Amino acid sequence: MNLALNLTRSVIEHADRVAIRLDDAVLTYAQLDDATKHVAGLLAEHGVQPGDRVAIMLPNVPHFAVLYYGILRAGAVAVPMNPLLKEPEVAYYLGNSGAKLVFVWEGFRDEADAGAKLADAKAVVVQPLGFSALVGAAQPVDSVVARDDSDTAVILYTSGTTGAPKGAELTHANLARNVEVFVEMTGMTADDVIFGALPLFVMLDQQQVWWGEFLRDRDMWIAVGCQFAGAVTLLNLLLWIVGSGFS
Repeated sequence: MNLALNLTRSVIEHADRVAIRLDDAVLTYAQLDDATKHVAGLLAEHGVQPGDRVAIMLPNVPHFAVLYYGILRAGAVAVPMNPLLKEPEVAYYLGNSGAKLVFVWEGFRDEADAGAKLADAKAVVVQPLGFSALVGAAQPVDSVVARDDSDTAVILYTSGTTGAPKGAELTHANLARNVEVFVEMTGMTADDVIFGALPLFVMLDQQQVWWGEFLRDRDMWIAVGCQFAGAVTLLNLLLWIVGSGFS
């Protein structure tokens, strides 16, 4: 079992269907899947092996999905991180998880670079206009690495309100079943459109929207503006969602 198979199965049935939208940017399932093949190749160039940890420090952008599923495709473990983390926090997350490679959004590179050096890790900068060239230059890997049900797929960190943040290791089987239960409870179908308003590095957005989206071939809108929004902004967003007819 590998969570990345949710994506590859969707490609077989709905290759040209929209997978992710951000403003005018659109990625179909086929385009997303193809991009993850190149990410898997890029990871191989960096010496990443199945079971290795790879961190992601990106805001709510389509690049997150490409890297996320590329990491899973390669059999590695995704470690989503808040892009607003500072140098010592970055060093802690990378050191604690064992990640030796972190993809960081261009606007957050300084803190990530400094923290990566402290943790003896490498930071790869993701630039909005240079990402296609970076990933596209890598040799694509068509296969999806097989993983056991009990293998770790993702490490999500707690908030650390009562101490140092703790990395929760979530397995492929655990996450797959959680998503299946959520989809069954809500009755969501391939005709639904999901609005992803929460930061993509948090558990709720990943489990209930991110993984489930590809399980049921749905279309997901990503909200960038509410990545770190306050209560008033989120309230206005919810009112807009209701008025726009999103389910």
